[in-house]
Amino acid sequence: MTALSDDEIVAKVREYAEARRLPPPAPIEAAAELEAAVGYPMPPLLRRLYCEVANGGFGVDEVVSLSDSGAWFSDEESLLDVHHEWSAPDGHLYPNHILPIMTMGCAIWWCIDLSTPEGRMWGWDPNRGCERHYLFPEKVTLAEWLTDWLEGHRTFPHPPENPECPNC
Repeated sequence: MTALSDDEIVAKVREYAEARRLPPPAPIEAAAELEAAVGYPMPPLLRRLYCEVANGGFGVDEVVSLSDSGAWFSDEESLLDVHHEWSAPDGHLYPNHILPIMTMGCAIWWCIDLSTPEGRMWGWDPNRGCERHYLFPEKVTLAEWLTDWLEGHRTFPHPPENPECPNC
């Protein structure tokens, strides 16, 4: 898949946000707070979308707001809340650099790898396989994922088959 350029994605998401009256952009301080908590910078495209276009609500099933915007796009108020919940010391569910950003329902999430500047996407699906394989890398970047959505597709994460795993 060929992704749109970051500028093209920002322009198209801006049109979408204006048409649907999504929350105004998040403050830059909210991005800095999340980055400090996670220990990694947000991929530039994701940071631009949140801080220049809309504080959540864009994407396949509406990404979680970066900071409390008064409009919730999942059961979580903000990405910082998601990070704190998923990375709690007593229930660490994913590596610190993997951040859940959008739920598809049924406990299935799209996640982004903040350790990669292009924002490699990951999936989380506890409905298949064993706990060791709930989190899995996807073959798309944030730009490719958003391009797919902007082209009208609703793509779910695809857990790999793990035939060698006796628990899957």
